[in-house]
Amino acid sequence: MTTLLGTKLNGRYRLDARIGAGGMSTVYRALDETLERRVAIKLMNTEVVSDSDQLERFRREARAVAQLSHPNIVGVIDAGEDEGRPYIVFECVEGETLKERIRRQGRLPIPEAVAYAIEIVRALGAAHARHIVHRDVKPQNVLIDEEGSAKVTDFGIARTLEEDGLTADGRVLGTTDYVSPEQALGQPVTGQSDLYSLGVVLYEMLTGEVPFRGESQVAVAMKHVRDAMPDVQAKRPEVSAALAKVIDTATAKRVADRYADDAELIADLE
Repeated sequence: MTTLLGTKLNGRYRLDARIGAGGMSTVYRALDETLERRVAIKLMNTEVVSDSDQLERFRREARAVAQLSHPNIVGVIDAGEDEGRPYIVFECVEGETLKERIRRQGRLPIPEAVAYAIEIVRALGAAHARHIVHRDVKPQNVLIDEEGSAKVTDFGIARTLEEDGLTADGRVLGTTDYVSPEQALGQPVTGQSDLYSLGVVLYEMLTGEVPFRGESQVAVAMKHVRDAMPDVQAKRPEVSAALAKVIDTATAKRVADRYADDAELIADLE
């Protein structure tokens, strides 16, 4: 993979450093030589280009995220293909992921955690307004820029509510530390599934740890289905009852018991 460093995509984007990798794609820091600016590029891995489902999922991500323009969403600048490998060009956000910040600091100050949660929900609200569900809300997918603002990224498994999914029945997409009960069970996923995951992220920001641990991803997923969320005030007594209730409502097992929409959750956080 490192052999790609220094190469140019379509004679324009020079790949300078590898900054992340997943099963489907690799993310590089790059230089847009036409506009002389730093960008981030997500390049589909060679071994999955031949998989038509994965290829369509990748192209769909480009289309989905290109529709989204919001200060708390990492923006798409361009998309294309180089020698049959599709790529997406994003704005380059200097900073760290929210997960890295939690690992470095442990529990975040309560006002900071609430402020990040509001920004993340605003980003999700912009996506939900366009019928796009993120499906993988986790602190690894939130970048904190140099100004201290949260920006949601990686709509890689996002899909619009109108289209039939490319997900095999019962297959859980996403990290099970933050997975909603309905997603763990392979049931239909809505914007409220993203709000559940956000509630788990808020819990982690306040306590420094995820609510459930298990010997496997499946074991953790089943705890989201069956086990009550641990009491955030037991872990951190200075959390107010009102904020604890926000987490409880966002992470209710039954969708009907959760916040109806992003605006309701933002109102309570504010």
